[in-house]
Amino acid sequence: MITSLDHLTPTTRGAARAWLDASVAAVPHDLRADLRDELTIALCERLDATSGPDELARVVADLGPVAAASYSGDGDADPRVGRWFGVPFDVRPPTGDRLKESMWDPADPRLFKPCAFGAGWDLNFGGAAVKLGLIEPDAEDEPFANTPHEAFSAAAGFPALMAAAVVAHYAVRGRSLPDRLPNHWDAAGRPDRWVGKGTAAAVDVGLSLAAAGLGAAAAASRTNGAGRAGRLGLAAAIAGGVAKMTVIRTMRGGWWVGPVLVGGVLAPAGLTLLGLALAGRDAERRRDLGHS
Repeated sequence: MITSLDHLTPTTRGAARAWLDASVAAVPHDLRADLRDELTIALCERLDATSGPDELARVVADLGPVAAASYSGDGDADPRVGRWFGVPFDVRPPTGDRLKESMWDPADPRLFKPCAFGAGWDLNFGGAAVKLGLIEPDAEDEPFANTPHEAFSAAAGFPALMAAAVVAHYAVRGRSLPDRLPNHWDAAGRPDRWVGKGTAAAVDVGLSLAAAGLGAAAAASRTNGAGRAGRLGLAAAIAGGVAKMTVIRTMRGGWWVGPVLVGGVLAPAGLTLLGLALAGRDAERRRDLGHS
């Protein structure tokens, strides 16, 4: 694996760039940059600095038609995936693998990648972690493939803890809470929509328990690590956001509401994925040292 085509030999690099030029020539101009980036990343993931033209040809044969089809407007392409005025969308049922791919890709320097579900972009925590010096872009041969089962189990503890905290909050403070609680805040952080406290409690408790269940199921699974990591990242994001919402409902609004809610979603997801990736990196290094 390499992180840039510049790491290839001049002959192979020239052939790779010629293929990239040909691959993007047939797609709309506004999509070429994104397609070229994705194809470049795919090449970097499958080549190393010693790869020659023959190895490049093999990789191109595997990647080219599949990668270009999703951008070419081919009638066989999945209509649930595409772009609308340059904004990516994907309305297929989300999977753990796609969640991981959009939220954790340290080999991709982009901070934002097309979202796993819905329209827009997800924050690439892996790319951000590399820029912050927290992990290397090639720390793992395959992200989360070697992450120990114990690390997944530990990661499931966060959504479970947040669910317990939300349930305890309403059990202890429920009677003393106002009859109506804020459910939405304007750009200045002032509450502008309200719901009954029973509805607020049902939503907060229900979502937090769902997040805990998702995390527990991912931890108990023995399927591929990428899918488990994606589900745990999503569970942490939901759990953190709901916990913050539960507390903020009882406080006076202010400019800080938006940043706190966003941080409550992003920070747990990012830290969960980072922790799992570091555990996988360390396990991979121990394995390699044991075989040396």
